[in-house]
Amino acid sequence: MSDFAAGYQEQFGQILDLLEEHATTGLSVTAVARELDITRISAAKYLELLAANGDVCMERFGQKKLYRRSQRLPLPEVFDRLPNALVILDTDLQIRTVNASFVATFTLQPSRNLVGVPLFDLDLPVFSEPSVRRNIERINRSETYLDQMQIIDEWTDRIYLVDFAPIVSRTSQPGIMVSLRDMTALKKTEVALKNSERKIATLFETVPGGIIMFSADGTILNANPASLQILGLRTFEQLSATSIFILACSPGTLESLIRAGQVAEIELACDFDRMKLEQIPSTKSGVAYFNVVFTPIRRENGGPPDEFAILFKDITTDRRERKDLTFRETRYRSLFENACSGVIVYGVIRGGEGFVFNDINRAAEKILGLKKEELIGRNVWDVFPALAEPGLLKTVQHGFARERPVFLPPLQYREGDDVWIWHYLFKLPSGELASIMIDVSKEVRDGNGPLSDPGIR
Repeated sequence: MSDFAAGYQEQFGQILDLLEEHATTGLSVTAVARELDITRISAAKYLELLAANGDVCMERFGQKKLYRRSQRLPLPEVFDRLPNALVILDTDLQIRTVNASFVATFTLQPSRNLVGVPLFDLDLPVFSEPSVRRNIERINRSETYLDQMQIIDEWTDRIYLVDFAPIVSRTSQPGIMVSLRDMTALKKTEVALKNSERKIATLFETVPGGIIMFSADGTILNANPASLQILGLRTFEQLSATSIFILACSPGTLESLIRAGQVAEIELACDFDRMKLEQIPSTKSGVAYFNVVFTPIRRENGGPPDEFAILFKDITTDRRERKDLTFRETRYRSLFENACSGVIVYGVIRGGEGFVFNDINRAAEKILGLKKEELIGRNVWDVFPALAEPGLLKTVQHGFARERPVFLPPLQYREGDDVWIWHYLFKLPSGELASIMIDVSKEVRDGNGPLSDPGIR
């Protein structure tokens, strides 16, 4: 370096040191000239050059200019901590610098000196792609170039987003910066999200249950085809013209669910005739009952939900069948319990090898002298050993296998007992065995007992 240049560098250093000492207040051109004992014109020229290079900054206070030393970022440290893999090339396409991410991405030896090495001599993935190489060469020739590419590395099947930019500097030669960002995980997430959205859309369109989405004020936002069919509508416009609260016979139920903002399963009634009065052209009439799952739609950024959905299924037929079944069950239970004859329902063990008490009515309790609680679930022969007679069992098994009624002669449940019971046995659709019992003790004692021998009729 010449003495002349060294003098300039020394003067620049003195000015920077002086501004560092007065960092809080700053200095004017006049103050710098006075402190360094140089002319004001020289001080202004030095400060102008330092400002152009970014070493000092200037602030105006009216007509006055105050200079302070610039607080530069530690660019080498920042450069090395950037997550993208970065390489800067000179005009000969040789490496000027790389960051740590570049070294890690291409599994290079950290100790290897890459400065001055021609980039394309390294035969690195991505950079071996002809399109990438041609783009870098176009930048170097100041021709039209792409500032961004997406490249799939055929060897690793990884996806990179590659950015290109020319570098212009006052202090060094022009160069080219190339940045690589590994997009593999992001792309896989995008594909998974698209697949998930496609599956959800397919379910929304094909699921047999109705789905309606709506806002807190009742505005219907979306509905699947099944919901239109369940409600007897042809188009979504017919549904969206009304409010979700109009569909329910009890709108207060939905309003309370919206206020609570919690998932709930309920049953709602829908009056189609009322819908028609509200100018909703449903093709159905009467009242339908729906099993409904209500759910809020959570916001991505949290906070109270402002959109909701119901998933519903028409259970009108099931509800009526349950009601009829309950009625029939009540009627059967009334007949069963109040019959004047004893009735016992037996469970069958291994096709007739044994029998257990499944149910018994009040008349049978009286005949047997035992309560239902004492018999249910117990084996008949454990309770009444006198019935364990091979001929009797064979007769019952024969009738049970042929699904024909069996008439049994008067039987004694306990040896030495003076109680004689006549039985009519038949197989139930459930696979159980039913027995109708009549106490014929008096007839037997009088010598008029029915059916002196077992048989099948």
